[in-house]
Amino acid sequence: MSWFQYSGQTPDFVWFGPAHVAVLVGLLIICICMTKARRSIRTNKGVDRSLRLGMVATLIILEVMYQTWYVVNGAWGAHFALPLHLSSITWITAVIMLLTLHRRWFEMTFFAGVSSALLTMITPDIGNFGFPHFRFFHFFLTHGLVIVAAYYVLVVHRTELTLRSVLIVWGYLNAYAAVVFVINLIIPNANYMYLMMKPPSPTPFDWFGPWPYYIFVLQLVSLLLFLLMYASYWCIQWLVIKSSTRLP
Repeated sequence: MSWFQYSGQTPDFVWFGPAHVAVLVGLLIICICMTKARRSIRTNKGVDRSLRLGMVATLIILEVMYQTWYVVNGAWGAHFALPLHLSSITWITAVIMLLTLHRRWFEMTFFAGVSSALLTMITPDIGNFGFPHFRFFHFFLTHGLVIVAAYYVLVVHRTELTLRSVLIVWGYLNAYAAVVFVINLIIPNANYMYLMMKPPSPTPFDWFGPWPYYIFVLQLVSLLLFLLMYASYWCIQWLVIKSSTRLP
């Protein structure tokens, strides 16, 4: 069971290697298929409910397996395994969004979840856990599902966003980061949301200067990313959602 060991014989992760490219292409294909099937899903409440519950169940099972992986391998630690990173919070907001279809949870998942998941999937921080290690599948399935879930609620349920949503989510994110910063101070060696130091592997964090300056740069970058996400929302509105309303 080397695929489930904390330190096994699986190959190192290769950035934009065959497995990485296959994951990104697969995500694109899923979103295209979802776009084409959106009206059929929207008119079939049973299918819609099954798909949403299926995504919820998958996200929860993946998290349980992730925590189990740490425990089984004797590697679990409060300083890194608690669900406090941005990716953990956004899969939780994605679950609540899929269950409630409430716009506020959609806003959080779309802006904070999709933007961070896209960047993270392009520049993963998974060390030597390459394909076919469990961590490889967990990482890309979890981040990919956050993107798929938000896109699903957008194109199938046609949930709307406003420019005010950008500022609201940015404010929530900064408030959450302040709470996590305090938690990092309380738990020895904790580095949730990478507020105490940069990730060990190459990431976009490396572009923003040393600690603590990159934290302030990230605040501006996150706001710019949210604005880009809002622009992409309007592109999807006109190319996908608005065009469908003109069709018979």
